[in-house]
Amino acid sequence: MSYDIDTWRTKEIMDLAIPLASIEALPYVDIEMDGHHIEASGTAGGFELKGKLLFGLVHVKSIAFSSEGSGHEWDAFKEMLSTSTGILIASQVWEGGDSITRLTVKNGEVQEAPVDI
Repeated sequence: MSYDIDTWRTKEIMDLAIPLASIEALPYVDIEMDGHHIEASGTAGGFELKGKLLFGLVHVKSIAFSSEGSGHEWDAFKEMLSTSTGILIASQVWEGGDSITRLTVKNGEVQEAPVDI
């Protein structure tokens, strides 16, 4: 999609773990660490990831991806998720409400499907 995500809603996170190297590979990402706790932001105006770093894997507690730049960096974001284990299910309302999608990630398999309302 060439436009941005207005709204992100995380529906489910279960044992989601992403290699730190995959997060670091995102364009324009800022990463802050305090002990084992990690917060990543940037890439898109509304990108935020919080978790705990253990042995090179970030065990994700929360994740969001929206706002300015989200459409442009969407493929990079999905590429990062393709290296994950666990489950993430989230819905996105795209700019202007023109479309709604559901992103489902299960052990690195990333699927995106339109949602009818």
